[in-house]
Amino acid sequence: MVLRFTLVRLSFVLAVSLGIVFFAFFGIEMAANSSSERPSYNPLPPAHQALTQTARYLSRLVQGDWGTMLVPRGRQTRSVTVGSVLGDAYPKSIILIVLALIVAGGVGIPIGVFAALNRYKPLSLGTMTWTLLGISLPSFSVAALLQLAEITWYRAFGFALLPSGGFGWDAHLVIPSLVLAARPLAYLARIAYLTFDEILDQDYMRTARAKGLLKGMILRAHAYPNAWAPLLTGLSISLRFALGSLPVVEYFLGWYSTPRWSSSGLCWALTCWVRGCGASFARLA
Repeated sequence: MVLRFTLVRLSFVLAVSLGIVFFAFFGIEMAANSSSERPSYNPLPPAHQALTQTARYLSRLVQGDWGTMLVPRGRQTRSVTVGSVLGDAYPKSIILIVLALIVAGGVGIPIGVFAALNRYKPLSLGTMTWTLLGISLPSFSVAALLQLAEITWYRAFGFALLPSGGFGWDAHLVIPSLVLAARPLAYLARIAYLTFDEILDQDYMRTARAKGLLKGMILRAHAYPNAWAPLLTGLSISLRFALGSLPVVEYFLGWYSTPRWSSSGLCWALTCWVRGCGASFARLA
């Protein structure tokens, strides 16, 4: 069952990846065709060219040739291999995600547990309200707020607490990690709250309390072991949130890594796609 699920997911990922590659080439071909002197608005020739280029790209990819890309260096650009860029950028993104998940799990889960243990108090309601705000707030808004807070601090006291942007293996990690951990932290806090809220109402918990066991002993023996499964599931879903926010966070905070180059290439491909499709639709209209 697990093997079948894994194969289905991998097949879906491969199909989506092939579709992205094909439509990127297709958009480039349509853009080039629309800017020629005598453009043809028949989509079949660009589709055939895109299919040929996709097959050529896959054959080179199997041989280990990832192609080249233009990397800006000041006011100039230079051509480098995609493999070297990925090898340099992926560790930076992975470390940032790992730090964000550590922060999210180490802070969000205790907050949710605390709110569940005090669920009939106003503090619990306020905590869960803030977590809802944390889930709803976009990552770029959190980044802008933290940068604004840092700038305000610098203007008020004359020195910076943390770097507000840029790359570095020192204090530069703090703000990107906090921004990237915002949504996973809020999500894990809510998952922890709902999990412990349900566990605390179970019959075995009431039986343990009726026997006069200490609260800490009840939690260690019955609540914590039964909460690990949903919390680990929530942590895996939080990874999806972190990956979705990673390009935005790194773009706004100037963190040099994979999503920045990927998003630049994607924007260029989408621009070509929109130009080609727009010209075709205008011609048909």
